[in-house]
Amino acid sequence: MSTEFQKSRSIDTHFLSSIYKALLKGEEVEFRPKIRQGVGIVYDLFGIEVSIDKLKNFYDRGLIEVAGEISFPSCPICGDTCLHLFLACPECGSRNIEKKDLLVHYDCGYMDSVEAFQTSREGVYRCPKCGGELKRVGIDYGRPGFGFICKDCRTVFQIPLVEVECERNHKIRVQQLEVKKFPVYRLSEESKKISRIFEIVEIIAVKLKERGIDAVTFAHVRGLSGVSYTIPIYVKGNPSLIIEIAPEEIMDERYPLLMTIEAVDVPDSIMIIILPSSFRPELESIFNPEKIKIIKVENIYRSVDEIVDEIVEVIGRRIYAET
Repeated sequence: MSTEFQKSRSIDTHFLSSIYKALLKGEEVEFRPKIRQGVGIVYDLFGIEVSIDKLKNFYDRGLIEVAGEISFPSCPICGDTCLHLFLACPECGSRNIEKKDLLVHYDCGYMDSVEAFQTSREGVYRCPKCGGELKRVGIDYGRPGFGFICKDCRTVFQIPLVEVECERNHKIRVQQLEVKKFPVYRLSEESKKISRIFEIVEIIAVKLKERGIDAVTFAHVRGLSGVSYTIPIYVKGNPSLIIEIAPEEIMDERYPLLMTIEAVDVPDSIMIIILPSSFRPELESIFNPEKIKIIKVENIYRSVDEIVDEIVEVIGRRIYAET
């Protein structure tokens, strides 16, 4: 098992378990893009940062949906959103500038930092250009506030030149920046359904592993049609086993048809559907018995051992058939 696959599975488990906990608390969940310098656009996934591609993966699987968009400035040359802002001298272009509290001598028009005018006498200033003594604010001198002084050409200015540089060293002006939009995501109804069976899926998978069956929870499997499915429990083999769990609270009229389509779409597989005993018998006729096996129990949450026994029996019959 590759390190990348293990990392992906770990993120999936973190995502689904966090949804489960958030919904138990009644929390509203939204995933908003932000810029991480050196990386680009990332999303906070319940405490861990993931790339936009990972969120797109959850979107493709129907686990999240788009709730809106946020715009970020980007480099017009390469599209990079990791931008660095620089202030420069509008006269010579130097970035070697200082922010200072400014003072201007009205008689000669000289402007510099307050420190440049200071004398040993408190409240008395002297102009470094003409030598004039300045005592009365508003008459001898003014205090225009903060400004900038270029350390290279000594130009004094209040509005600096604003430059932007991306992490690929493209230098652009603010007016040249492009705007890129990125989606804001929220949980989909599908993810809320899946999260409701998270705990029971994990328990069944652990018990299957105790019996030597390599069961993967919430596996990402792509069908022949290109559709991505999130399989609650997946046992790879020839054929592989898709184990779907459907407590009453997540079933609707579309469920049998959706499962039939999934069973046909995923190649080289057999599907086991665990259903409550209240599932209507007339709907079972939709399922192809060659492709879909039904396990019905009185209460899914209280019948874990019974469910595991029946799954093991199906796996045993599959192995026997292969030999």
